[in-house]
Amino acid sequence: MRKIKIGTQLFSLRRYLQEESNVPKVFAKVKEMGAEVVQVSGMCAIDSKKLGEISKQYELPICITHSPIDRIKNDLERLAEEHLDFGCKNIGIGMMSSEYRGSKEGLMSFIDLLNETSKKLAPYDMTIAYHNHHFEFNKYDDKIIYDMMIDNTDKAVQFIPDTYWIKVGGYVPQEYIKKLTGRINTLHLKDYKKTLGIPLFRAVGKGDIDFVDILKVAEEAGVENAVVELDLSPNPYKSMEYSLNYLKKIYP
Repeated sequence: MRKIKIGTQLFSLRRYLQEESNVPKVFAKVKEMGAEVVQVSGMCAIDSKKLGEISKQYELPICITHSPIDRIKNDLERLAEEHLDFGCKNIGIGMMSSEYRGSKEGLMSFIDLLNETSKKLAPYDMTIAYHNHHFEFNKYDDKIIYDMMIDNTDKAVQFIPDTYWIKVGGYVPQEYIKKLTGRINTLHLKDYKKTLGIPLFRAVGKGDIDFVDILKVAEEAGVENAVVELDLSPNPYKSMEYSLNYLKKIYP
C-alpha cells in the first residue's frame, strides 16, 4: 500500500495564482491531474479562512508552506493561526535569506532561529521546515553547510529536501533523505538533466534522477508527502501533468 501522498508545489503554477479569483481554478486543475496534496508558495495574498475553504472544497490538504522569514521572526503567532485556519501544521522556509549567508557566524544565527522558532511553534503542535538549494552544499571548516544545519538543529526542526538541488550540489538525494529519517514531512521532487554541461530543471520523469528508488527510500524515511516542484517551465500545467502522471505510473 502506498504510504506517501503525491502532490503539487503551487510555486510551480505561480503565474496562474496572482489573482484570488484564479485560486479555485488552479486547485480544481491539479486535483483533476491527480494531486493529493498541495504546498502553498508564491501565490497572491488570500484570507486564510477562505484558503481553508478552497482546500476542503477540492479535497486538497495543504501539507506545508513557504513563508516569509520576516513573518517568522516578527509575526509568528498570527502566521501560526493562519496556518491552522487552512489546516496546515508545517511552516516552511524556502531559502536562507542573504543576512545569514556568507559566513559561519551567519549560518549559526540562522540555526538558532530555526531552533527558537521550533520551540515557539510547539504549543501549536506545529513545525518549522527548511528547503535547500545548492549553496547549502558549500563548506565551512571542511563541513558541509547542510550537514551543519542537520546536526545543530533540534530533532523537531524539519527539512524539505529538494532532489534537484541536492544533485546540483554534488550529492545523492537518497543519502540525505536517509540522513533526515523522521524529519521530512514534505519532499520536493524535481528532475535533473545536464545539457552542454549545464544542469537544467526537468519535469519528473524527463531527467536522470531515479524516482523509483527515491520514493522507496522516502517511504523508509517516513516521508508523508512528495510534491512536484518546477522552478521554471515554458508550460507549467503541461509539465505538472506529465510529472504527476509519471509518478502515478511508477508509484501506483
